[in-house]
Amino acid sequence: MPGHCRQGTTVSGSLRGSAAKINHLAFPGNQIHLSFGTRKNFSNMAQFNIKKLRSGGLITNYFCTSSCKHCLYNCSPQWEKRFIDPGTADKNLQIVRSLGCRSVHIGGGEPLLRPDKLATVLEIADDLGVSVEYVETNSSWFKDRNSAIALLSRLHKQGLNTLLVSISPFHNEFIPFFKVKGVIAAGQRAGVGIFPWVTDFVSDLSRFDSGQTHSLEEYYDIFGRDYLLQVLKRYWIHLGGRALETFRPLLGQKTFQQIIRESSGSCCDELSNTSHFHIDLFGNYIPGLCSGLSISMEDLGKPLSPETYPILTSLYHCGIRGLVKMAEDSVGFRPQKNLYINKCDLCTEVRTFLVQNDYQGSEELNPAEFYIKS
Repeated sequence: MPGHCRQGTTVSGSLRGSAAKINHLAFPGNQIHLSFGTRKNFSNMAQFNIKKLRSGGLITNYFCTSSCKHCLYNCSPQWEKRFIDPGTADKNLQIVRSLGCRSVHIGGGEPLLRPDKLATVLEIADDLGVSVEYVETNSSWFKDRNSAIALLSRLHKQGLNTLLVSISPFHNEFIPFFKVKGVIAAGQRAGVGIFPWVTDFVSDLSRFDSGQTHSLEEYYDIFGRDYLLQVLKRYWIHLGGRALETFRPLLGQKTFQQIIRESSGSCCDELSNTSHFHIDLFGNYIPGLCSGLSISMEDLGKPLSPETYPILTSLYHCGIRGLVKMAEDSVGFRPQKNLYINKCDLCTEVRTFLVQNDYQGSEELNPAEFYIKS
């Protein structure tokens, strides 16, 4: 089939704006060959197209008080202190609604670091008929009971109905548990619904002084060295972003050659999944849960051009094999680690390598700060 990515054949092709030729992919030691069709043939194949949105969230900011070891978006205090502007919020939510999604959640970063701007976003959503299911918070902003009640009461009047309050050992490394308990109590007093995520960790955090932060090492001392593996059974964590660094020592058991050999298909299912999508303050749509990849909001609802989105086109049709070959040809990529967790771990490494080596082939690797370790 023209343009089909497969093993054992050689077809010249082009994936980048520079029209660099790709003949075949041969990974030393495992006899794997990958071939690509031409850009024209990619265009003749079913193109990546986000036609309908199911359920997702709006990222209002990436800056945060914490650098949690499980954070999918690599949020931290080092990010630019930028919050979504009203115009971008309005445009994003209009597009979301036009593609069939009538409700979103709001997250960050920490949205309540800019409560007045959050209130504006809540009002915009209400005006557009997009309901806000909940707003996520890590409770770092809590100072005292009275000020928290006053703030949440005001936000409640402006559209805040439910607050998702994060409760985990990862957050506890940066935020004392008394703040979390204070926000929960204040929300209940202000008439705001509380969605504690997750209550299963309350007993763990309660073993420590609630007035202080506590490192994961302290958790290991009490619950054992396999505590993080226990956490994975109790808490949904997508292994992306900073979670890769945290869990790779425990779960990284596959070599580069194994991943290439086992990942013979495309990534179309992952990229096309809109059951938990995110859009951000820069007007990026984040496909699937692939943090660091972006589609312009204006390009949703229509086939994505292979010329504009060569990385996503390659992943959609050829999976991690296609991205590796593209990075080899464009910036001389070579594997940086001995062991990986899975293909997503390798994909993140490849994309980071592209950014660090000044890849200029497209604008898909955004926001750039995601690829800066912090």
